[in-house]
Amino acid sequence: MTMAAKPRLSVCIIGQDVAARIQTLLEQASSIADEIVFVDGGSKDGTAEVLAKVPKARLVTRVFDGNFAKQKNFALQHARGEWILFLDTDELVGPNFIRLLPALLASRFTGFNIPRYWLASNAPPRYVDSEKHYPDRQLRLFRNRPELRYDESRPVHEAIPREARGAVLGLRGAHILHYCFLWEDLASRERKVKRYMEANASPINQVYLYEEYPHALRACREGFVNGQAFGGSALDCWIDRIRLWAKEPREAPAPAAPVQETQKFKEGQSHA
Repeated sequence: MTMAAKPRLSVCIIGQDVAARIQTLLEQASSIADEIVFVDGGSKDGTAEVLAKVPKARLVTRVFDGNFAKQKNFALQHARGEWILFLDTDELVGPNFIRLLPALLASRFTGFNIPRYWLASNAPPRYVDSEKHYPDRQLRLFRNRPELRYDESRPVHEAIPREARGAVLGLRGAHILHYCFLWEDLASRERKVKRYMEANASPINQVYLYEEYPHALRACREGFVNGQAFGGSALDCWIDRIRLWAKEPREAPAPAAPVQETQKFKEGQSHA
């Protein structure tokens, strides 16, 4: 009997009651990943039914307790891939990232900080350019290693501690596309800031109220309009490819320690 090959890439998503908006994300994730791990915090809409129609998706349940870091670490416990790509339910990756992905996964880096467009217009696509909103690089693509876990003392604006990250490269021309400002009105974002301030009173929570910051709206260099990719210049990709080659570590990271099954599935339920 031949053992199945280990998945190369796991796209991990956490969310709750997002049936109305995750179809495009799931379609994109299915096109680039070997598996999708979705941690549901207790949906009461049709989120489970949407996921059931996606062959690569696995639904895992963990009641959301207000700590995003714990939800993400729970997703990591269930991910089987060699690499992890974390996306929020209001995000996609841009065309440049998709083109660059095979080279990133073949590299010897531990992970990649990806710049993020906070979109404020979709026709034409424009992003918020301010000191708080761009480039806003996020460590979202990284190796599936036990030391790469989110700091659970930060319940919101969660992050993997810098000392654990290893060799990480910041990308320049390959973006995450963030649709929060397009999908949530000002009143909704004000309520979000209030919730986040109650969990962790940090000035960073105000980032959702971009109207309060000096900013400009600038044209995106890549993205999607009516489902069709635009931009994504060869030059942007080559800049990242050159930096990938020039800065790549000389040695690959040491193999990760195996994760015991009892550790991987110690909480919640998993649905294939």
